[in-house]
Amino acid sequence: MTPEEKTIKNSYCQRCDYETLHTILHRERVDGDEDYHCIELYMISKCNGCEMVSFRKEFVDFENSYPDDNNNWEPEITITTYPQKRIQEKLENIYILPEKIRIVYSEAINAFNANCFLLTGVAFRAVIEAICLDKNVPGKDLAKKIDNLVRQKLITEKEAQRLHSIRFLGNDSVHEMSVPEKGKLLIVLNIIEHLLNNIYLIDYQLEYHLETVIAFYPEFELLLNVSLNNFSTGDELPLAKIFGKSVRRLNGKIQDFENQLLLKIDSGDCTNLLRGKIDVYGNGTNKIQHFVIK
Repeated sequence: MTPEEKTIKNSYCQRCDYETLHTILHRERVDGDEDYHCIELYMISKCNGCEMVSFRKEFVDFENSYPDDNNNWEPEITITTYPQKRIQEKLENIYILPEKIRIVYSEAINAFNANCFLLTGVAFRAVIEAICLDKNVPGKDLAKKIDNLVRQKLITEKEAQRLHSIRFLGNDSVHEMSVPEKGKLLIVLNIIEHLLNNIYLIDYQLEYHLETVIAFYPEFELLLNVSLNNFSTGDELPLAKIFGKSVRRLNGKIQDFENQLLLKIDSGDCTNLLRGKIDVYGNGTNKIQHFVIK
């Protein structure tokens, strides 16, 4: 190879995610037969920036030449690179998603990136089915299940309208073999990822990074067990003192949770607390229930 042939300008690098200068590590040429004038060039190249190795194929079609500005005939060249350019990235932290949903979503993205738009339309519809399955949403068909997602307050009416649009698109793909346009699939992808974020990912991020309101007794127990680590066996305190600043997370339901806790203590189901005295605490004047830490 001549020095000029040892490099390629503007060849796509997936790691850099744009076209860069590549050094050719190996090149093979295959000429067309007598009936069709063409050349196929196969190259293994390395990005001069990040040094990622990739594959490049050039199909030079002399049968489809056209004149340039200087009236020189230029053949049509079709370039294929691998790894391919990623059309769409996946959601971050998809490992948080339930396994069935994660598999269907990932395969939908893979189909989209491979330009398999018919399969992508079917797969996006299947993501909604997988969510309904995970949430035990009833319904004889997907239309009823989407409506029941609203009734279970997992999505809004507006979101249901969007999901029905995805259902229509998926039905056309699977029943009529109608290939959806790429632009429509990008809109559907935004809807799907918004849905997954709302139902699964945002709550996970909130749980680990922000304080959230405690709505159910099992969540109250988890927070209580963590808070008890700040005290010693034999300490006798009201719940407000045990929780400290985190008491705000109970959102006014402390009395309801306390009543459920007392029932568990009296039945012997509570292993770390005993019913204590009813007395004032600190500078308060009202007598409140205390708990003894085991």
